[in-house]
Amino acid sequence: MQLKLLLITALFSLTAALVRAVPSPLAAPTSLEVLGEGYVSPFDYDVVNALMAARDYEALKEMYSQFWNNPTAAEYLVCETSQASPLTDDAYRAVDNLNRRGSDSCCQLNAQQPQCSNLTTHGEASAGFCGEYKACLPCSPLVKDRIMSIAYACARQGADGVFRSGGKWMLDVAGPGARLILYHS
Repeated sequence: MQLKLLLITALFSLTAALVRAVPSPLAAPTSLEVLGEGYVSPFDYDVVNALMAARDYEALKEMYSQFWNNPTAAEYLVCETSQASPLTDDAYRAVDNLNRRGSDSCCQLNAQQPQCSNLTTHGEASAGFCGEYKACLPCSPLVKDRIMSIAYACARQGADGVFRSGGKWMLDVAGPGARLILYHS
């Protein structure tokens, strides 16, 4: 009888320990590390805003091409634009949403696979962060700059004359395979 009671107690203790070890996507994060806090934006957003209003994506690509044409092992841009990608104008407005968050952190708080969190949506464009659970980046300027870069570096005009943008910014500083994504919502 005592052995049975001891075995049941041990089993309950083990079950409780396992339940506590499973990350909960609903639980508030206990420790968030904000990566890239010393980042300074290379963009003059007055110029960017004027060129975006004029839909002059080629001028933007030319002005800031050094930003994404010199990939490092830690960061690089991958364009994945297709007819299914969101409108470039919606992507730009999604970036505006990130800008309104100011110095807030953009965190990946989804513990479940594929470990991606939506950061903002406007129209048919969504911006997300995929990577390590509880990893954080400064929304402005780091995330804003990377999503903006995807929006206009990957802007492609379709047969219908409409510009669309989609892709990812690989960001290994936030863990292996970490990336910021611009996708159709």
